[in-house]
Amino acid sequence: MKPILLFTLILLTTSTFGQINGTWHTSFSIMGNSNRLDMFVNNNPINPSISVTNPDSDKTKNLLMDKVKITDSTLSFFWTKTGISYEGKYSKTGDSLVGVMSQMDVKWEVNFTRHEHEKIVLKRPQEPKAPFAYPVEEILIQNGENVLGATLTLPLNAGSNYPIVVLASGSGAQDRNCELVGHKSFLVIADYFARNGIACLRFDDRGVGKSTGSFQTASLEDFASDVNTCVNYLVQDPRFAGNKIGVAGHSEGGMHALIAAKSNKKIQFIVELASVGTSGREVLAEQNYLIYKASGSSEEVGVWAKETITGICGILAANSADKAVEPLSKYIETRYAIAPKEFTDMTSVSQYKMGTIMMLNNDWGRQFTGFQAANYLKKIKVPVLAINGSKDIQVPPVSNQAGFAKSFSKKSLSQSKAIVVDGLNHLFQNCNTCTTSEYVELEETFSETVLKEMTVWIKGLH
Repeated sequence: MKPILLFTLILLTTSTFGQINGTWHTSFSIMGNSNRLDMFVNNNPINPSISVTNPDSDKTKNLLMDKVKITDSTLSFFWTKTGISYEGKYSKTGDSLVGVMSQMDVKWEVNFTRHEHEKIVLKRPQEPKAPFAYPVEEILIQNGENVLGATLTLPLNAGSNYPIVVLASGSGAQDRNCELVGHKSFLVIADYFARNGIACLRFDDRGVGKSTGSFQTASLEDFASDVNTCVNYLVQDPRFAGNKIGVAGHSEGGMHALIAAKSNKKIQFIVELASVGTSGREVLAEQNYLIYKASGSSEEVGVWAKETITGICGILAANSADKAVEPLSKYIETRYAIAPKEFTDMTSVSQYKMGTIMMLNNDWGRQFTGFQAANYLKKIKVPVLAINGSKDIQVPPVSNQAGFAKSFSKKSLSQSKAIVVDGLNHLFQNCNTCTTSEYVELEETFSETVLKEMTVWIKGLH
């Protein structure tokens, strides 16, 4: 009787789960990237399998998933190569799988259906499209052993004596458009400037796009060197002999701009967009507190994170890179031991320790945490416009605006200006929840209020 009972059980199992077999389709957007996936399910009761295909990519075809599990109501798998996992609930009506996909700490909704999906198109109404109504030049600029790929836009009907702005991007490897979560803020800025009488040069960061070199090993001084190289390229172009040339830096790019302007007297004005008016260590500490709070963590976690970063910065300042490893490790382990359970549930001590040391105990991290805006602002004699959004949780507006206002040099003070624009986040979008995760959800790329503010100020310089 045993073989018969087993055979009956297999038949029942196949009948119960059989509906899930076959191909499922989904389309979703994550971090500004639209994706489609086709999932083929083979619910063999002995050895079930799942394979996925991206219909828009030749590189993702019939890839077998790992750790496949199928029950009468759920389906899950793990994609080892990418670190992506999926857990979905199966509809008994046979028409959908509703679930969540995750990669490290990032989670997003992914629902599969039997019908094919169109690729999601993110709405970015401000993004300009070619052909453009103004001249656009694609150029390569040599900086030592590296080459910077760049785009120069020139305004129409502006005569010859128009201002020119070099754009400097913030943290992370960015292309010349400063593309982030589907938004191309530098493209929007360059287009607005060109249509309003201002030229603009934007460039790919090292190792990105058409630029060579290593982004990972570059320091703040290296990035400032790239800014200066772009400025000098414009200065040496005979077409721009009488033009005012300035730099506009977003976030960390504002730090690059100040470092560059301290040594390069050819820079005639600076725009600081959501940048640091205090110090790198203060911004990093405040940022940790605000981002954890905005993401739903408790006050206890926010305070713990802020205090921990402050202590880490102190160790970096007191020790060389090689001598800092041991005290950093011990300090982080000590802090982790008293961390709120809410935090330790999110990450292990080894992950937190490794991530923090790798990010900060290097030339870039040391220069960032040691950066003092006043050391540059007090020595820079050219006009500075500092703009922050009131809802920015990455570079807090109140403290940094105060830092700018009190540090403008006497020479620059008459034309310098520090303002906060209400309702804007770190990317200068009008925001609702004003969390970092909302950046991708907002259709606005860059506030027109800030575009106008920059344009009026730059064209009004004398």
